[in-house]
Amino acid sequence: MSNLPGATSAPTRTADDLPRVTRATPAASLGLLALRLATGALLLVHGVPKLSNPAGATGMAASLGVPAPDLAGWLVILGEVGLGTLLIAGLATRAAGGLLLVQMAGVWLLAHAPDGFLVQGQVNGENALLFAAVGLAFCLVGAGRFSVDGVLARRRR
Repeated sequence: MSNLPGATSAPTRTADDLPRVTRATPAASLGLLALRLATGALLLVHGVPKLSNPAGATGMAASLGVPAPDLAGWLVILGEVGLGTLLIAGLATRAAGGLLLVQMAGVWLLAHAPDGFLVQGQVNGENALLFAAVGLAFCLVGAGRFSVDGVLARRRR
């Protein structure tokens, strides 16, 4: 307004005033949306079939010598289905990303690392490593504007 004594001006909002989830540009938010949808869909493609045959997942855990293979198999199934659903919605994305990182790092360490990164000239466990990296990215960056997290953050302002 002016420099007159007693005059006030309306506060100006800066990016630092906005919740972290909404700071991404629209283009970055579209990129995060595409990555969330693709990652979530691929997790569901892996997890939903296991719901109809959980013995496959628990048996795999048992064959790897994982302690409590029934629990481990169900955690893999619920992780793939639950985290896939959360990522598609963009809900609790940072937490979902962290859990995806932990789950896929565990999958790689238990199921793939013992054989090494290359098995008979073929890459081994790249999907688990890629999912882990994507999980880390979501944990650090969040969901972007076009998500349930973004809507909730804007409502809190």
